[in-house]
Amino acid sequence: MERMILTFIGIAVFIAFCWALAIYYSKKTTNLDQYLVSGRAVGFWVLIGSWIGGVIGGSSIAGFMGYGWEWGMMRYFAIMPACVFLLIFVVIFAKRLSVLGAKYHLVSIPDFLALRFGDAIRVPAVLFVFFRMGFIVGLQIMALGLIFKTGFGISLQAGMGFGFVILVGYVAIGGMMASIVVEWFQSLLQSIIMIACALIGMYMASDGQIFQAYAIAQETMATTEGFSFNPFDLPVNMIINYFIAMGFYYLADQWAFQRVFAASKPDVAFKCLTWGNIIAIFFVTLPFLAGIMLRTGAELGRIPIPLDLPRDSVFFHFVINVLPLGVGVFFLVCYMAAVLSCGSAFLMGGAPLVVRDVYQSFINKNASQKQLVKVGRMGVVIVAVFGIIGAYLIPDLVVLFNMGNVFTACGVLIPVMAAFFWKRATSRGGIMACWIGGLSGLFTCIWSLNNGGDHMILPNGFPVVLVGLLSSLAALVVFSLTQKPESDDVVNTTLYNKLSTEDWDKA
Repeated sequence: MERMILTFIGIAVFIAFCWALAIYYSKKTTNLDQYLVSGRAVGFWVLIGSWIGGVIGGSSIAGFMGYGWEWGMMRYFAIMPACVFLLIFVVIFAKRLSVLGAKYHLVSIPDFLALRFGDAIRVPAVLFVFFRMGFIVGLQIMALGLIFKTGFGISLQAGMGFGFVILVGYVAIGGMMASIVVEWFQSLLQSIIMIACALIGMYMASDGQIFQAYAIAQETMATTEGFSFNPFDLPVNMIINYFIAMGFYYLADQWAFQRVFAASKPDVAFKCLTWGNIIAIFFVTLPFLAGIMLRTGAELGRIPIPLDLPRDSVFFHFVINVLPLGVGVFFLVCYMAAVLSCGSAFLMGGAPLVVRDVYQSFINKNASQKQLVKVGRMGVVIVAVFGIIGAYLIPDLVVLFNMGNVFTACGVLIPVMAAFFWKRATSRGGIMACWIGGLSGLFTCIWSLNNGGDHMILPNGFPVVLVGLLSSLAALVVFSLTQKPESDDVVNTTLYNKLSTEDWDKA
């Protein structure tokens, strides 16, 4: 009962903080840019915190700790493709996207594509990006449900309902200005618990000899089958497949585009997101290290965690049954904060698809700013409803989320690259590349799942995403070369090397 009361107080304080921010920023929100991209005025420290927290992800703390518990560092490549490809994205595209975003008031990937290929490309692009956003919001709602179940003993479904109300309420009211501040704050809390879990695990596993903890772990786990301290113990083809299957999406990620658009200046976008990726690569190793140390301590009988415990339950068992009451409650509240803010980031990523790419582009082109902000709030609710329906009805949202990564990459990556780099690409080529690439990726996923493969790798070992990307590329080339070239004015709008010095100076 004492734990339940303390957990309730901690969660209530954090939720009150979120709602206070939402109400405060709602009074400052007068236009769509403010609601969706914080008025393009986010500074270095807030943006870097938001980026680090989002790259690692709230629910990933428990997930990666479970990976470390069961396999050591062998599943480190589950997150490395995201870090590496996001770094590539930032280095190559961040400054130019920031300039284009400020000049044309861009808020989404379909918004960017429409500059080059026309409004018709918004339809397939919205479909492919929206599903991915909805699935990941559903995952965060499920994680919130698990937290409420763990902390208060209620059912998972009831916990998900509470999580939905809390998440949607403050995000819809406060928009990105509130959301990104909460993300910055949670990145601090997230960093604290990752460092603390690793250090506590090292201390307990080594019986107080913390500087010898790693050597003790290596000796203890040396004979454990399928457990390794070297991430490169995976077969080379599996590592390559991880990068191909999971990495390409992050070159055309709505969440990343939106943060670049929100940066106060191109230089801020470039510097803070570059450093954010580098810092995230360090922090993401800590849950793996914590999992390794908890497994070592359990093997030696120094940490009371059952060896047959499912890996996804290791973090919660450690927090509830091993740590002192106050510390455990603090960790649980910090974890909830991380999940909540991660959910808010993807809710805000989905909202532009509704308000800009559907409502303003096709329903009401002359909408006032007040109307757009109102529809933006409705967009948050729509994405969240899609997410919670998926969480209630679909048993394995992780598979659907990964499938969403695949067919989103297949649908939008080639058109994005063409808009930047291929002068001969045409509107018909871009639109057909989006449709054919996305649908071929989706149907290939489904075929693979039904024929002995999985959602990322075909039965013969060939990455599913390459099927979609090659189909998209072929469609782009064929349909572009059979259409009259676009005018230079259209082409140069997004062409990588045509952004004028004047634009840079103004930005």
